[in-house]
Amino acid sequence: MAEIRETHVVKERGGSSATPWLAFIIGALLIALVAVFLMNAQGRITGPGGSVDLNIKSPVTQPAKPAPSGY
Repeated sequence: MAEIRETHVVKERGGSSATPWLAFIIGALLIALVAVFLMNAQGRITGPGGSVDLNIKSPVTQPAKPAPSGY
């Protein structure tokens, strides 16, 4: 009986290995851009579901008064 040998040839893709890194960097830049926008955002966004106020307000409304001097 004849011996049967199976062979399998694996060819690597000709693509560049820079593609995943480029996608990662572009994604990170988009996330950073959205974060900077939200941190600097001032105003109101109004949509069909309601509105969102983006102004960041300090919890301190009045400056502290100096303590009275006893002299």
